[in-house]
Amino acid sequence: MLIESLLLLQDTRTHVVVELYETEKSYVEALEILVKKYLQPLKSPENAGLLDAFLVDEIFYQVPGILNVHQVFLEQLRRRLEQWDLQQKVGDVFLDVFTKPTVMDTYMTFINNLKKAKETIKTAASSRPAFAKFLDAMARDHKGKLSLDNLLIKPVQKFPSYKLLIQRLIKHTDQSHPDHKLLLEAQKEIHDLLELINCTERESLELEQQQQTLRELEQMIEGLSNLVSMDRMFLRHEMVTMPSAQGTIKDRALFLFNDTLLITSVKRRTGTIKKPTPTYQSNIASQMEGNKYKLLMRISLADLEIVKAKDENLRRIMHEVETLTEDVNTLTQISESVAALHTQHVQLEEIVREMLHSLNRQLSERQNSDTQLCYMEISLNTSNGPENITIIYPKAEKRSSWEELINETKQKLCVYGQERPAPEFLSPVPIRKTRAGLQFTCAAPTLPPKGQSPDVWVCNSDGYVGQVCVLTLSPKPQVTSCNGVCNARILCVACVPPAPALTRQQTVDIPSTSSLNSSSSVKPGISISDPDDSCKNIRLDSSSSSDEEDDGSSTSENQDAQSERSQESATIRLHSSLTASLGNHRATLTPNHSKSLSTPHTGQSIQVHPVMKSSSNPAVDKQAMGINSGTLSSPASRQSSEDSGTTANQPTMWLGTEDGCIHVYNCLDNIRIKKNKVKLQHNSGVHSIVYVEGKVFVALGNGDLVVYCRDIDGSWTERSTIPVGTGSSPVSSMLLSSGKLWCATHASIKIINPHTLQVDETFQISSETKPISHMAVAGGTIWLSLHNAAQLRCYNSSSREQLAEINITPQVTKMLHGCDDIIRQHKAACLRVTALLAHRDTLWVGTSAGVLLTAPLHNSPNPRTGAFTVPHLTGITYGHTGHVRFLTIVENPAAQKQPAKQTQTSLKTKALSRRSTNAEKLQKQAEPAQSNKETLIISGGDGYEDFRSSTMTEDAGREDSTNHLLLWRV
Repeated sequence: MLIESLLLLQDTRTHVVVELYETEKSYVEALEILVKKYLQPLKSPENAGLLDAFLVDEIFYQVPGILNVHQVFLEQLRRRLEQWDLQQKVGDVFLDVFTKPTVMDTYMTFINNLKKAKETIKTAASSRPAFAKFLDAMARDHKGKLSLDNLLIKPVQKFPSYKLLIQRLIKHTDQSHPDHKLLLEAQKEIHDLLELINCTERESLELEQQQQTLRELEQMIEGLSNLVSMDRMFLRHEMVTMPSAQGTIKDRALFLFNDTLLITSVKRRTGTIKKPTPTYQSNIASQMEGNKYKLLMRISLADLEIVKAKDENLRRIMHEVETLTEDVNTLTQISESVAALHTQHVQLEEIVREMLHSLNRQLSERQNSDTQLCYMEISLNTSNGPENITIIYPKAEKRSSWEELINETKQKLCVYGQERPAPEFLSPVPIRKTRAGLQFTCAAPTLPPKGQSPDVWVCNSDGYVGQVCVLTLSPKPQVTSCNGVCNARILCVACVPPAPALTRQQTVDIPSTSSLNSSSSVKPGISISDPDDSCKNIRLDSSSSSDEEDDGSSTSENQDAQSERSQESATIRLHSSLTASLGNHRATLTPNHSKSLSTPHTGQSIQVHPVMKSSSNPAVDKQAMGINSGTLSSPASRQSSEDSGTTANQPTMWLGTEDGCIHVYNCLDNIRIKKNKVKLQHNSGVHSIVYVEGKVFVALGNGDLVVYCRDIDGSWTERSTIPVGTGSSPVSSMLLSSGKLWCATHASIKIINPHTLQVDETFQISSETKPISHMAVAGGTIWLSLHNAAQLRCYNSSSREQLAEINITPQVTKMLHGCDDIIRQHKAACLRVTALLAHRDTLWVGTSAGVLLTAPLHNSPNPRTGAFTVPHLTGITYGHTGHVRFLTIVENPAAQKQPAKQTQTSLKTKALSRRSTNAEKLQKQAEPAQSNKETLIISGGDGYEDFRSSTMTEDAGREDSTNHLLLWRV
């Protein structure tokens, strides 16, 4: 009666809602039939012989869950109709039900299982007559005579009807109606869910086709077994020739998979070929029918390397071919664009056509000029040692495309049976030198306003000038400014968030604690070393800047004059307070090649050992007193400082220099026009500055660790000085593990409680004389490297037991196999770890050879042996020509991931990462909005190198001296 009365209303919107209710009711009835007429009877004791219980569960997997979802949805629709009026809403009902991650998960797993369920029904019906009879009886009893297969497909067909009904509702709902906005949101959610369902269905079909292809190949290649695997995908095959040991040329076939390369012999079939045609036959199977194949070699891609060409003439020709190919592709695109012009373009079209014809002719000549272009030499790691084989392709372009495909596939190779694709390389960013000899020393991202992208402050130094380059990430990575800030080498840079009590009132986007902890180290920070108790508060003002810009080029005499002018305008009370309190500032110093890195998003610190102490006298930069602008204040002047604004409620960047100076800037300041707010002078270089849990830990050159904490109003107050090292063995690296601060000093580690500020434990990691240079924490393990060493060591953070020692030399040598022998030998002779970073479940290693390595980190022991699983290091395709100077992490909340431009090869290998699509989408839907960020890994170093390239270009060596930032998305 309710529905009939509503249908009497002359309102189209009401009629659409009634139709929605009726179709939902019909859908729920169909699901109830599946559960009550099929699932429950088949699992009852009286029908136990019809079908095994596990097969019943397999057929009706997730059907009860889908029924529960739509019973709730139907009930909510019924209640709305019972209280129906022209202002009633239904959009919120859609949002309430279909935005839950469990709903999406239920549908995705159902669709992934649907193919298997249908195959189970077909197999069981053919092998069990009683079950087939049961299915026929149920289909006859159904009012629509629908079979079990037809009923199981209904969940896949449901969401398109939702989409159409919501579109009709929006069409007949006025924009002022309270339901209009809700319906628009519901339309988007249903559209996204429908896209995901369609994507899952397509991927499920593609996966089945891949498995069918593997089964066919296994049948057609003699001697091949155990090829079919859920993680294996067929990519490409090719007919080639290979020289034999007897000197003859033999026909061979290559079959490339995402983890394996097969080499088979090829013989022509004789006689009539008779075999049944399968329901689905892949293209590769139809192409192989005329030949017989026998397996000769089965090669893991992990044991395969393509040997780069050594002959200079050949490398020159190969470079010319690559250049001409790029030009042909560019002209082809230009030709297509010209054809789209509306004005007369005959002459332009003829010019483009002539150029394209000329380039194609040159390309053909180059490709046919040397048959060596068709040769590919492959090095194999066998049980008997390295072995080289030669493959001859029919055309040079095929050899080139196969080389590119193999290299790309190796980068996406599975590690330990888990899909672990290589980080997505975004772009190199060159930073031109404004002075000869400038080298990267450190970098750290800023804390941006909420919803905005952070900048990255990259520090350069040549020993005389310290320079800061600002890298912006939005809309694309680019360097916006490079400015000198001091007359000394910058050794470390760190960012500190605003005072916690003030953060709630600000818009700064501060990373969550979980995000920081997951990256394996402490939050970076800022410190002011003030051991004197006579002045406990130092406050910084960002509301103004000096009229003169400190570009790092001013002389010390000019700085003294500026300081004297500032001092003359000071009040006696503030002057005496600061002079008494800041007279004995101390800091540490690192050698020229050293670096220290702390980032606010990750807390990852990359530091190296100090070897020097500054001879400068302790002093306070008088300009740093900020008398005119209120940059520093004593307790008595605190109120006036607060009135003008302080940095307690703003994130700041702190730069520590070789001459013992700390320069402090606000994160949001334009460093080109703003001077530092505070400049504190110490009697030795500032080695590292780290912020953790509201405290600032500062490692000084004399081995002390000075701790600062915030006062109640957000200002910094000295808390304690902890003797950790000595002047000859100061703290070289700090990180947070299990709530404790680990400080590396020479070859030992001291563990400090950040709450009691006491040294809880000291343990020796090595009897060697080499000091610890870098540390990184991942889960329950600590990774470290020693000064000038090519080894990594792993320790259990609880038991202090050494779990593994890994030599990076083999993997680095493998990446350098295409370099000239002299360069390779030189890099191998002085190879060492220069940067170390742990992010989530991956360890990043920077080396002096410019090669970057990654390794999957396993926090749990091997389930079979119970032993620690030693991770496998993998080289990254892109790196630096010289040293990797630093590694840092940036979380970019404002950036939208842009799909990488696909080449012809990448289109062929898109299946390599296809299967993770659904999991990623499910995870994104389940995660809170605040975690919708992209994470970038940035390396800084000398030059830029593509280790895949097998050609010698004319530009080789031209960019070796240019500093480059390399960006990856992870």
